[in-house]
Amino acid sequence: MSDNDLERIRMKKVEMMMKLQKMPKEIIKIHSNEEFNKLLADYPDRIVVIDFWAVWCGPCIAFAPVFEKLQQEFSGNFIFTKVNVDEIGSIAQRFGITGIPTTLFIKEGKVIQKIVGSMNYNSMKKILENLNSI
Repeated sequence: MSDNDLERIRMKKVEMMMKLQKMPKEIIKIHSNEEFNKLLADYPDRIVVIDFWAVWCGPCIAFAPVFEKLQQEFSGNFIFTKVNVDEIGSIAQRFGITGIPTTLFIKEGKVIQKIVGSMNYNSMKKILENLNSI
């Protein structure tokens, strides 16, 4: 291995450590397509968990505390976001969201899992634990 190869490896490790330090510690509320696209571009190697919801949706409101608890527990491994479909319907259309709540898991710009409907804490926790190894 050359010195250049070793230096590239060191720089990659430094970059990864910097990204870990910059991981959002709260749920990110998306308000525009630009914010959403920037988030995906800033964290391509992380799984972004998106809660598509609306203010008038009873199951969405019931799921919100579950989503918040999961975010507190898994914030070091996943990026949690919320998209209000009434505010930014274009993002929901982009991913074919037809019912809410819907939770999408995106990595490297691709949907790796989709859950339609409200889920309980234990079921969502199992999904996150399984995805954590990806």
